[in-house]
Amino acid sequence: MHALLIVRTGPASPVFVLVGTWRRVLNGGMQPGYKQFCPVAKASEVFANRWTPLILRELMAGMHSFNDIHRGVPLMSRAMLVTRLRELEHQGIVERRPRADRGGHDYVLTAAGEAFRSVIAALGHWGLAHARDRITPADLDPSLLLWSLRRRVDLHALPQRRIVVQFEFIGVPARYAKRRILWLILQPAGAELCVKNPGHEVDVIVRASIADFIAVHLGHATWREMATTKFALEGDRRILRELPAWLRLDKVLGRDLPIVAQAAPHASTR
Repeated sequence: MHALLIVRTGPASPVFVLVGTWRRVLNGGMQPGYKQFCPVAKASEVFANRWTPLILRELMAGMHSFNDIHRGVPLMSRAMLVTRLRELEHQGIVERRPRADRGGHDYVLTAAGEAFRSVIAALGHWGLAHARDRITPADLDPSLLLWSLRRRVDLHALPQRRIVVQFEFIGVPARYAKRRILWLILQPAGAELCVKNPGHEVDVIVRASIADFIAVHLGHATWREMATTKFALEGDRRILRELPAWLRLDKVLGRDLPIVAQAAPHASTR
């Protein structure tokens, strides 16, 4: 039971201060966990914490450094991410490995963590099928869109030179207004998201409503349809013809393109 402290600031002005641990408050006054032997309950004690499924999503997408994981969950405080990663490490879901070639460490999934891959994929399929109408204007984050798009890039299809794509979005929520213009640098060695002008010559410019582009990204609309009716495309015509294939926007997420990539060989431990 919580202790209750009453402080009087005046004859008729009692101030009630509830004293208890933050965990008890967040769990509605109950101890952590469900206190059930049921396997669904025990799995939920690990998985069903705020941010945990999104952290696992990032790890399954190949994000291993703290900063890269955080870029996929930008509204999560760095302190909370530290806490969640430590919890997952303690639970045997994540292993922290020192980098051999430079300082710091990476986070990788253990075998138990990899076993959640099908769960994350199932959540994604459910979201595509049943949560489309739940997307609100406040969800339209251009940085997250480009970060997700970066992961779709078919590096093997890129030419042997740097390609710079500038994206200019309209309809961006006020909180993301500073990220209305973003750049993707495409090279066979990797794709890079830039939130500031990278200083390279821009090959093509894509101007679009953020909502329309997300619709294409999620497979709710096609690139061909939007490119001819809604998007404004400018620049090298050959690159513009190849761009949807390079970004794999000619494929439908969840049908032609997996929501969660398959695990890399020997990616997990234990």
